[in-house]
Amino acid sequence: MTVRENVRELVDSIPEQQLGQALSYLSALCDNDEDLDMAALATIQAARGDYRNGRMISLEEYRRARNPGSTTGA
Repeated sequence: MTVRENVRELVDSIPEQQLGQALSYLSALCDNDEDLDMAALATIQAARGDYRNGRMISLEEYRRARNPGSTTGA
């Protein structure tokens, strides 16, 4: 069995609820113009997890929290 066949077999065995995460990871592998090291990939995955789990705020919310008296938002 080739590596590509092994990868396809693994993809077919991914549980339905994890397919979105697998798609994001595989897309990142295909779309990279630069080589990312494992630490960078882990950081990206962690950020995506934070986003999915509602642990992110918008830039506007961040600015309001940092400067509560400001009316400009900057």
